[in-house]
Amino acid sequence: MKQDHKYTRRYGQVFLSDKNIASLEVRALDLPAGSHILEIGPGGGIITGILLDSGYRVTAVESDHRFVENLSTRFGNEIQEGRLRVVKEDFLEFEPGQYDGIMGNVPYQISSPILFRLESFGFRAAVLMFQEEFAQRLLAGPGDKSYSRISVNAQLRYVIKGIRNVPRTCFTPVPKVNSRIIRITPRPCANLGDLRKADPIFRDIFSKRRKKLSSILDGLPGEIGGKRVDDFTPTELLDIARRYFNGKTSPSQDLP
Repeated sequence: MKQDHKYTRRYGQVFLSDKNIASLEVRALDLPAGSHILEIGPGGGIITGILLDSGYRVTAVESDHRFVENLSTRFGNEIQEGRLRVVKEDFLEFEPGQYDGIMGNVPYQISSPILFRLESFGFRAAVLMFQEEFAQRLLAGPGDKSYSRISVNAQLRYVIKGIRNVPRTCFTPVPKVNSRIIRITPRPCANLGDLRKADPIFRDIFSKRRKKLSSILDGLPGEIGGKRVDDFTPTELLDIARRYFNGKTSPSQDLP
């Protein structure tokens, strides 16, 4: 099927053309045959085919009717056998459910919304391909240049592991940047209510990352207030945020 590059460029989306990389992604799921996999944006079906050949059951969510038609024709037998379901829908509007695994090569421009949409789904493992710069932010720790609000929010929700860098030449059309495969597993103890309440605080302190925390939040002990956001792990930052929304400290008076 010929891909419409005007459509894909609008969403910052490119399509994997290297079957070896696609096979590596599927192996990285490390789930038993028969597992139910949710595939985000299957496009031409390069990963879909490998998932089916590996014995997985697949629900593929695709928003472009041209790819939906192509998948329905190419994998007609698998659909009839009940091993594949193709859903024409935007993943960000797709109803959450329980799956064993989630896979997808994520469009660059909507990486963050898709990543955090996953918290509404039940799953054991997800293997996703992101733009290299975004992947670096997911993996970054205190003191790293890429350490950010997204780093903290993602690491508090998931255990994140970098699998492999993928050269830009493995995609069609060829993008300007490289990508990276990431494997994530949910943290069973993540308190999503606390994380959502903490996010505005993370946004505030990362937007003023060169300031000491005492100039952003009042009431912090000296050993905490005298440091900057880059000095703290995600767990430590969540503890600090909890002090704020539990009423033990407050925004500094110099905030707008």
